[in-house]
Amino acid sequence: MHLITLKNSKLKWYFLLVGVGIHLAFFTAIFQVCNYIISSPLPLPVFAQKTQENMEKNYPSIAILTASILKPLMLLKEDVEYGYLIDPLKWQGVGANVGETKVIEKYNTIIQVSTSSGLISALVSAQAGQFIELLPGLYKINKSRVHIDGKGLESSPNIVFSKTLGDAVIELQGEGIVVDKPYWQFHNLHFKGSCKKHSSCEHAFHVVGEGGNVMFSNNIFQDFNAAIKVNGLKGVYPDQGRIIHNTFFNTTARQTKNPVTPIDLMHADRWQVSENFIFDFVKAKGNKISYGAFFKGGSNKGIFSSNLIMCNANLKSESVAIGLSLGGGGSPVKWHRNGHEYEHSGGVIRNNIIMNCPHDVGIYLNKAKNTIVHNNILYNTMGIDVRFKEGTAKLLHNVLSGKIEERNGGVILQNSDNIVLSRSWLRASEPLNELFKAPANGDFTWRKNYHYVDTDRTQEFSVDFCGNKTNKAYIGAFLSTRFCKDKMNLNNTELQYKFAIEHK
Repeated sequence: MHLITLKNSKLKWYFLLVGVGIHLAFFTAIFQVCNYIISSPLPLPVFAQKTQENMEKNYPSIAILTASILKPLMLLKEDVEYGYLIDPLKWQGVGANVGETKVIEKYNTIIQVSTSSGLISALVSAQAGQFIELLPGLYKINKSRVHIDGKGLESSPNIVFSKTLGDAVIELQGEGIVVDKPYWQFHNLHFKGSCKKHSSCEHAFHVVGEGGNVMFSNNIFQDFNAAIKVNGLKGVYPDQGRIIHNTFFNTTARQTKNPVTPIDLMHADRWQVSENFIFDFVKAKGNKISYGAFFKGGSNKGIFSSNLIMCNANLKSESVAIGLSLGGGGSPVKWHRNGHEYEHSGGVIRNNIIMNCPHDVGIYLNKAKNTIVHNNILYNTMGIDVRFKEGTAKLLHNVLSGKIEERNGGVILQNSDNIVLSRSWLRASEPLNELFKAPANGDFTWRKNYHYVDTDRTQEFSVDFCGNKTNKAYIGAFLSTRFCKDKMNLNNTELQYKFAIEHK
């Protein structure tokens, strides 16, 4: 009996010690997890979302278990929804405006076309200085690609246009129109991807090789994975293109694993992307990461200026969408122009408004060397990333919520006069709502003080988001005590509001 009692006593002590050890390990683990969460620079709901996405990607077998803990935390997030429905055919502001007329002051040789076959014939037989006018109608191109022919000249470009945007609609599939000859221009045209499978509607235009000095203005690009794709071909690069005053959007999330980036440029130098409206570029399959526009592949001296980027507007998604990038998702060095280690060098990102990209940064610099990022407003994004040792940047006079971060060896050479407001830790609330009048509806009028840089120093003349030419230093995307509501469609009487927010 005494032996049994002794054994029972030892068992009690054994189980007691084991129990204490298990509890200590459990509470230590809880403490470590809590400490990790609290020390993270991300707000709690965003941290939970990023962690769950990582678990689903890399550890799917236990993602179901973590979801029961993390998804309730994700629900704490205070979402920002864009204030009204966007109809690109009624939009008045940055980007393409339906009803705008293209005035051709001098015709060299003009061909008027009214059929799809007539359009294709005109594209493949054009000579320098050719004007191709599309009469009102629908042009359905059933070929997977159309090659243009005939080089334009700097003094005599080839111009394809309709007199008024909205008159001519061109439906495309596959690779679209391949531009491999220089000095072509496209104005006042509405391009639509027309495919049952989204992977079959890649581009409206593929600009390659000798297709430099191309220009796109006041066009609408609808339902493509990468509406304008640009890259070199056999060591020849289509430099010095311009994409100005266009609208890019998708009516649904893209059901494809292919890259989704309305303006996707590799290799080419000195491209200007200005005054465009890019919205709803959601990728629903594959890595579920998309970009509004990027330059990469060893390209140089590109400019993003005065664009309006809305990752989510009519569409709402949990996929990751990034506003503007130099470097994008990266590319192998062996594919880079002249074997450069960097993705882009000498780029400028200025006077843009980037909004509603809540799941990642608004501006992503990936191996982007000697970059200048100035006078941008980033609303409802996670900020700016400068990443990898090849990347160096000067960040000046920007307004953003979230953070500015150096990652993986990226270097910020100058960080001056930026307004950076952190999101609340518990709800990830948008702090820029306190600075601007009604940013969820697109009204970025300052609520209180007009923010400017107190300096006598002048800089080179530039044009702000509102179109004001100035050489004064200022903070944010525009130099004025009042915001240009006309650039954001807010003077349009046909607005369809989702909900009531102060907007006057």
